[in-house]
Amino acid sequence: METLFLRRPRIFALTVLMIVALGASALLTIGRQEDPTITNLFATIATPFPGAAPSRVEALVTEKIEDELRGISEIKEIQSTSSTGISLVQVELADTLPDARLDQVWSEIRDALGDAARQFPPGVPEPAFDDERTGAFTLIVALTPREGRTVPPSVLRRHAEDLQDRLRGLPATEDVRVYGVPEEEVLVTLDPQALAGLGLTAPRVAAAIAAADAKVRAGQVRGRAADLLIEVAGEITDLDRIRAVTVATAADGAAVRVGDVATVERSVRTPAASIARSGESTGALVAARMQSDRQVDAWTARARAAVDAMRGALPGSLAVEVVFDQGPYTTERLGDLTANMAVGLALVIAVLMLTMGWRAALIVAAVIPLTALVALAVMQRVGIPVHQMSVTGLIVALGLLVDAAIVMIDEIRRRLAAGMATEAAVGEAVRRLAVPLLASTVTTVLAFLPMALLPGPAGDFVGSIALAVIIMLVASLVLALTVTPALGGWLLPKGAPAEAPRPTAWDGLGRLFAASIRWSLRRPLAAVALSLVPPVAGFLLFPTLTAQFFPGVDRDQFYVQVQLPPGAAIGETQRVAEAAGAVLLAAPGVRQVQWVVGESAPAFYYNMQADRDGNAGFAEALVTTDSPAATDRLVPDLQLRLDAALPLAQILVRGLVQGPPVAAPLEVRLVGPDLDRLRDAGEEIRRLLAEVPDVIHTRATLVGGAPKLVFRLDEDKVRQAGLDLVAVAGQLDGLLEGSVGGSLLEATEELPVRVRVGPADRGTLDAVLAMTVTAPHGAAETGFPGIPLTALGAWRVEPSDSPIARRNGERINTVQAYLDHGVLPEEALRDFQARLAASGFALPPGLRIEYGGDSDARAETVTNLISTLGLVVTLTVATIVLTFMSFRLSLVALAVCGLSMGLSFLALAAFGHPFGIQALIGAIGSIGVSINAAIIIMTALQDDPQAASGDREAMAAVVVRSARHIVSTTVTTVCGFVPLIVAGGGFWPPFAVAIAGGVLLSAVVSFYFTPPMVALVSRRRIPGAAAAAAA
Repeated sequence: METLFLRRPRIFALTVLMIVALGASALLTIGRQEDPTITNLFATIATPFPGAAPSRVEALVTEKIEDELRGISEIKEIQSTSSTGISLVQVELADTLPDARLDQVWSEIRDALGDAARQFPPGVPEPAFDDERTGAFTLIVALTPREGRTVPPSVLRRHAEDLQDRLRGLPATEDVRVYGVPEEEVLVTLDPQALAGLGLTAPRVAAAIAAADAKVRAGQVRGRAADLLIEVAGEITDLDRIRAVTVATAADGAAVRVGDVATVERSVRTPAASIARSGESTGALVAARMQSDRQVDAWTARARAAVDAMRGALPGSLAVEVVFDQGPYTTERLGDLTANMAVGLALVIAVLMLTMGWRAALIVAAVIPLTALVALAVMQRVGIPVHQMSVTGLIVALGLLVDAAIVMIDEIRRRLAAGMATEAAVGEAVRRLAVPLLASTVTTVLAFLPMALLPGPAGDFVGSIALAVIIMLVASLVLALTVTPALGGWLLPKGAPAEAPRPTAWDGLGRLFAASIRWSLRRPLAAVALSLVPPVAGFLLFPTLTAQFFPGVDRDQFYVQVQLPPGAAIGETQRVAEAAGAVLLAAPGVRQVQWVVGESAPAFYYNMQADRDGNAGFAEALVTTDSPAATDRLVPDLQLRLDAALPLAQILVRGLVQGPPVAAPLEVRLVGPDLDRLRDAGEEIRRLLAEVPDVIHTRATLVGGAPKLVFRLDEDKVRQAGLDLVAVAGQLDGLLEGSVGGSLLEATEELPVRVRVGPADRGTLDAVLAMTVTAPHGAAETGFPGIPLTALGAWRVEPSDSPIARRNGERINTVQAYLDHGVLPEEALRDFQARLAASGFALPPGLRIEYGGDSDARAETVTNLISTLGLVVTLTVATIVLTFMSFRLSLVALAVCGLSMGLSFLALAAFGHPFGIQALIGAIGSIGVSINAAIIIMTALQDDPQAASGDREAMAAVVVRSARHIVSTTVTTVCGFVPLIVAGGGFWPPFAVAIAGGVLLSAVVSFYFTPPMVALVSRRRIPGAAAAAAA
């Protein structure tokens, strides 16, 4: 079997053609996207409770929901915020939950919400559940009036929804959302005086309109021969029908109609729920998201075609523009990575030509694309699309996959040079190397396995790197044992010692190297001591490495968040957003700005969080610049300028970062039941955080609430008027917020009919204080024109309660800190902890402190990463022991594993990189790569009878003979990482340096630690020596 492909060229050709066909098919059809898809483990549950204070919302709504959700074991974390009039609950599922179980768990959560809704007070609707907030939108389109033109809200809404339908109808579309579209309604504006004079209330008028809207069934005639539908005419079809509705009867018996006490008109609901702006124009944003694992360039081409087709149907006053398209970003990102791969491939081949000659380089160059085609076919089969992480995995594997081919080619060439027949040379080489190559591949695969098994969003993000590497390594092993030997047998020269003579300089270096190896074997203790210097230095330098979660992104985009004090109206937030937008657009390097006021903007990057629903004081801007360099320059500059221009608003200019979503880089969580203690302790923590030089803004979840107008009514007077407190509150709510009664149908649009007073009667404090309430039938029968509200009691302005935040059922006050652009959160955290210790701050009884942000996310990811190390270490030890059949040699190999970690730390310290998650993954990966050279050397020592017996000269000869392909594999591995190192940025260089630096420095350990340690532990014959001698 070892020489099957050599003896059967047709089988060889058929195999190669099959690989090419499968790989080419996969290349054309495999999914293409910019970033990995983050599994949706998050959901938001919103439940309105109009007019309720946070404490009532917490007790009557939030706790009911949390109690039901706690019975679902797959839920990892429940966070909630109970604010005035609304409960927001955020659910995070367990990282280890299989994808196949996700839909079932979401269904169980919906059922639990239904159970909770049955426990709500009257008037509280069922919770709104949303589990489609994860990931970036693929295309964002702006609809705005042309310069100098105005567009009716109904026209803007109709065309925005038309575009939404067009994009939703495209194949592979997952979700389409509209932002800033005005909500139309039919507004019945009441005359308060006329209403009071008739003894009417807004809810009664709304009820009369609803009763006149006959959109209900009226039965059916059930005959023997036919059935006849019965309909009561009178449904609302136009505004005149609403005006004609009878709401009361006057004293003289005349009918009082809606038109007598109110004006009726089509209107836009005020205040708006959200407002969208693009540039300097108010309009609408339509955001569409493609399904994962699809080809983003093909989908965006179809989406742009749909936008272009709609453009021709728009009125002349309305413009449509694509403001974000993920397609070009994906093409550029994958193009850069492909170019890096080509550079790495060229470097690898160039090194092989220098070290092994052009024939060997040609063979390896032929095997690399075959391996890549096999990997693409497997990736498509297992559902791994082409994106920045999987392509990086292919680049990482590029320097690793040639190791097996190099070792095999070198072994075959040595045997051919010794005069063996081609078939015998190939067969013996395959048999000799099958176990060592299998062992080295398994140990490398096991080194990347923790990354592949990493659960949660972090695993979704980086796991495909490991999977791509593992697939490539396994494919390269199979080809190294099948295709590579056949090519070597056909192309390598027979009977010649080498393809080309080495230069004299190489001869001198070779002699110097051989002398150093002989010295190390004669002085093993000294050699081991010297070889330990680099890894020990790395371990000593490790505490100096700054911890990091994930670094920032080099991109021509950033975003801006604006938060106004509690109680700010959405109109004021819009004014501040417009002022901030003017500052942004005036900055050199800013190309475009899109705003959403009142909620989170559509995410244009995969880890942006959409968690600001119904927040009238919040606005978010999506900013596009001329280049990534412009972004780096603008972010800190605009932070200073916006803070100076708008001091009453809290404004955050935030660059994009890699990795899973994190709410804030630095978080301090105070946990306890007492709200006053939580608030006071939070203010002290916030003060200490603000003193940290790198902190630009702080925010706490438990702060003073917005001002509110409180009426303290005399209940005796209220009862004398025939009312109660609930009735008074209901009348006020109906007048100010309005009551919905009936709806107007226009084609497929349904406009609600809202009954309330006009802006002049509800827009000022004086107008509200001048309101009257109506006693049951009092005004109509006695002529009493209503009861002034102030006659029933007193009023005062008080602060409302702060929103109440909870985490897993416990009240918390989360204090967040935002940092200067480019500052590592770990540095700011250390500074804060030092200040906290020096301040003498003591937690009040009943409270405890926790840390969140980058620190918590990093700790969780590291815990998940090392949780699989027990299994990986066990399998690695078993592999090594089975390879050598010797515990002593296995201990040497395991020592090399540990030392390689110190070498990675040394490389990171030398280049000044922080120790982020990607650097940790690189350091773990370097273990499996670095041990390969040790395995090759020790198996060669086992196979040589004299070396196995302890002959130092024979051992030196074996090590020197192995040096050629070890040096080749080491240099080619490092060359595979060179493009990632020189590419710059904060993500790839630490990862590449950790692996490449560890592998490069491991050559010292391989040559000057491994052989002397083998000599020290093998004072008896090395296991396997007898078998080698017999052979």
